[in-house]
Amino acid sequence: MPEAYVYVYLEEGPVPAGVLETIGLGREATARFRYGRRYLQRKDRLAIDPIQLPLPDADPDRLYTAPEDFVLFNGIRDAAPDGWGRHLMDRAAGARPLSEFDYLVATGDARVGALAFGPDLSGPRRIVQWTEQHLAGEDLDLKAMLEAVRDVDTADDLPRKHARFLSRGSSLGGARPKATTEYGGKQWIAKFGRADDHLPMCRAEYATMTLARLAGLTVPPVRIEKVLGQDIYLIERFDRTPHGATYFRTPFISGLTITGAHESESSQQSYRRLAEQLRLFGSDPVNDSKELWLRMLFNILCNNTDDHLRNHGFLWDGKGWRLSPAYDIVPYPQVSLERDLAIGVGRNGRHATLKNALSDAASFGLPQSQAIALAVDIQKKVKANWEAVFKDSGITGAELERLRTCFIACNEAILQPEADAI
Repeated sequence: MPEAYVYVYLEEGPVPAGVLETIGLGREATARFRYGRRYLQRKDRLAIDPIQLPLPDADPDRLYTAPEDFVLFNGIRDAAPDGWGRHLMDRAAGARPLSEFDYLVATGDARVGALAFGPDLSGPRRIVQWTEQHLAGEDLDLKAMLEAVRDVDTADDLPRKHARFLSRGSSLGGARPKATTEYGGKQWIAKFGRADDHLPMCRAEYATMTLARLAGLTVPPVRIEKVLGQDIYLIERFDRTPHGATYFRTPFISGLTITGAHESESSQQSYRRLAEQLRLFGSDPVNDSKELWLRMLFNILCNNTDDHLRNHGFLWDGKGWRLSPAYDIVPYPQVSLERDLAIGVGRNGRHATLKNALSDAASFGLPQSQAIALAVDIQKKVKANWEAVFKDSGITGAELERLRTCFIACNEAILQPEADAI
């Protein structure tokens, strides 16, 4: 049975938290986990997964088994690579099929959050049998990363000189080419365009995140750089803080983890469910629920239909889980006037209208009058500024017209507080 020690980076560095083992293969695969007794005795211990791996109350030797159809526990799966990272690993592994465990333990230090893995108690290190144990290239600059992305996009096999690219990347959701880099003394995630993009996605995401900040949402610093004539989008990592010569790692879990949902159930979940979980596990549920509701409104207003549970994150602040800064917000043009978000909005399910959002504002702790005032305010800000922000970000006239279909909710009439029912 493949197994690994699970480490959590705390104030002093990586601390062994328990042992993970996997059982079975393919669809029959599952996992088991046991916390270490020393870890449970620590005052700064935290649950790796608040739903599937809560800290044991009575039995310190409790053996946890992943729920049916779960190959890994959600909180541990969050530390695995995203679609792009898996693509790179598959290319490097060649004909050898990789398991969820392989993806998880082969990822390097750039993984999201504060988890790490190792074969023993000597400390975290990559566990990999299908390529070099230690991959060079942690000092890759943006130019070298761009070269690697181009080669992977166009070559039949991953060039050996770019195997080092495997040590980069992040677990934040998405299959677009990305990597972690250091810029100005901080860590950033660099995203690259692809040859088959129908829109300048780097500039579109940069513009949308800029607009989100202007609309009052909490977003990390973002930048656009041009390297070798190609756009690169940079977003500062919110799970890494400079700490002397290294970085402090903040524990992170996804919306899937805080809801306990299976990947296949994401569309059955909702913003309301996330708000409910914030009340259970959050350290500031009042402010975070309001922020979450505003993000839902913004996703409706810009037609970000990729707001699935992996694109919602939560950070540990030492007392509980806080909503992370927003990420992966991109408008998606479509012809149909009927729009749905990826998860539930209000009483009318995933239907992406402000009216539907207002139908369930009370679940976020918002009185109806306040909810309407907030909706009116964010709608005005997005409607008044989106074109200028996108133009300033380098979006051309033709591209702007195509993106205009994303902002039709800016013209939706919002009911007044004295209206009867939503």
